[in-house]
Amino acid sequence: MKPKTFIELLALVLIWSGSWIAIKWGLTEIPPYSLAFFRFLIACPVIVAITYQLEGKKSLRINKNEIITFSILGLLGVTLVQAIQVYALKFTSAINSSILINFNVPFIAIFAMIFLGEALNKKTAFGILVSFIGAVIIVVNGSLSGFQKINIGDILIVLTGVFWAAYSVAGKKTMEQRTPLSMTSFSFLFGTIFLFPMALFESGFSFIGGVTILGLGSVLYLSLLCSVYAYICWNRSMKCEKASNVAMFLYFVPVVTAIMAWFLLGEVITIFTVIGGILVIFGVYLAER
Repeated sequence: MKPKTFIELLALVLIWSGSWIAIKWGLTEIPPYSLAFFRFLIACPVIVAITYQLEGKKSLRINKNEIITFSILGLLGVTLVQAIQVYALKFTSAINSSILINFNVPFIAIFAMIFLGEALNKKTAFGILVSFIGAVIIVVNGSLSGFQKINIGDILIVLTGVFWAAYSVAGKKTMEQRTPLSMTSFSFLFGTIFLFPMALFESGFSFIGGVTILGLGSVLYLSLLCSVYAYICWNRSMKCEKASNVAMFLYFVPVVTAIMAWFLLGEVITIFTVIGGILVIFGVYLAER
């Protein structure tokens, strides 16, 4: 692996790990749907400008028959994923979220089998089972009595994995005709449009006058670093290196997030979080192989 790619991937791990911290901080001043809306309100024109600069006007033209497709992609990959994810963090920890979000990989494998006809081998099926067991351990905190007091935030994070998997599989079909940047630009655009009424009815943006540098910094971090810069680095790395080698770096995100959340948020790392996290990540590793 080239040193430049290695450094970019390390930066990616730090940025995406920090996203959970940024959301937690942002939620202290900004309501969840509004936080998601302003994140993409800033990210959308930036990614569109980058697409125009790198690929020209052609990539930003849309046909009438594509409007429904991109509306669905924006709804799945931006509106539902981001709105639910941010809302979930009001109830669960950054540590749990960074682990459970990996559950999208098994869902992608299942949806790809159903809708794309991709084979689901025994190793992938076993990986899905292992991940599921790990997720259950985290959600119930290692106790059968935990089923009686399941954290709704954990369930919602897993649900975002379902929507992200649907977006990924639908997006794969779309990218047969569109570049990744073009598809992302329109997904961001429609997703932002759908987030607007949710944010408006949530609070009428009455909170804006009380936003400090912490809230503003959280929004800018999430939009410019997590949604724009990280995406470009990811695709550049995928182009230069083997996909499996690049994907391996994602396994470091929950580890770095746990350290950040412990240090910056004072979150507690329980033995069941560690055991469940290992099972989820190992299951995802098997499912990807």
